[in-house]
Amino acid sequence: MFGFVNRAYLFQPVYQIAAHLIVYSSLYTAAMMAAMVYISCLLQGLPFDLVATAILMLVVFAVYNLNRKTDEDEDAINHTERYTFTKKYEFILFRSAICAFVVAFCLSTLQGFGSLLITTIPLVAGIVYSVPLFPARFGFRRLKEVPFMKSLIVAFSWTIPATILPICHAGLPPDPATGIVGVFFLLQTFTNTVVYDMRDLEGDAASGVRTIPTILGSRRTLLLLTGMNISIGVALVLAAGLLLDFCAALLLVAGTVYTLGYLLFFQRFGTEKLLFELFTDGEFILLAVVLCLLTLTMPYLAL
Repeated sequence: MFGFVNRAYLFQPVYQIAAHLIVYSSLYTAAMMAAMVYISCLLQGLPFDLVATAILMLVVFAVYNLNRKTDEDEDAINHTERYTFTKKYEFILFRSAICAFVVAFCLSTLQGFGSLLITTIPLVAGIVYSVPLFPARFGFRRLKEVPFMKSLIVAFSWTIPATILPICHAGLPPDPATGIVGVFFLLQTFTNTVVYDMRDLEGDAASGVRTIPTILGSRRTLLLLTGMNISIGVALVLAAGLLLDFCAALLLVAGTVYTLGYLLFFQRFGTEKLLFELFTDGEFILLAVVLCLLTLTMPYLAL
């Protein structure tokens, strides 16, 4: 996608250049959504939906690149390396985002009105999240300035499409597996969002953005997230064991342990921004790979 080599990159290791291009262009985030769709399909007993995957990867790529533009003030403080990259190549990223949106909406239109409606969720969420649409008398201009709403909007805008779009394309109603997948995705994406707020505490505070960490502090936020993941995670594993099967329960155990791991080591790795993004956003990618290997090597456990 990027046919250039910046002079500053000539003095960086090749792996670091590649990581910057993949992560800061939001390609890695799009891959995370693809992994969520794969997990969603298999846990709900559906064949892997390539069309849903393509649609949501394009939408996520577009939303996050446009969001980088609206969040420049915070990024200039919180993530100078990413800000430098996205600012320098903003024209390319902006045009790529628009093209991605057009292709995604064309694909979803071909799938029917339900698919189109679900596809618009991340876009609408991204607009009300980042764009100052509300009058000043509300006490906030963007929903990202409302502490719990910010994290919930991001979590729901990931969870609903990844959970619902595959069954929409299959023409099936939601079932208990849909609920389990939805709660699992919601918990993990909510945790991921709040953890990023912990890392971005300084910039959010300077920009007047009130997040859960700016209100509770990092330590209390970590305790809150840990408690949520243990309690809800255990409940999900039990529900999966009773209503789904062993493979599904095992996957939920792995996801819960992974999240608890990066919560435990946040204080050590939270300041390593690129490494931290690769690690936290890589959860669903790793789980998808594990699930794929399980279904290939142990077909009797296949969902």
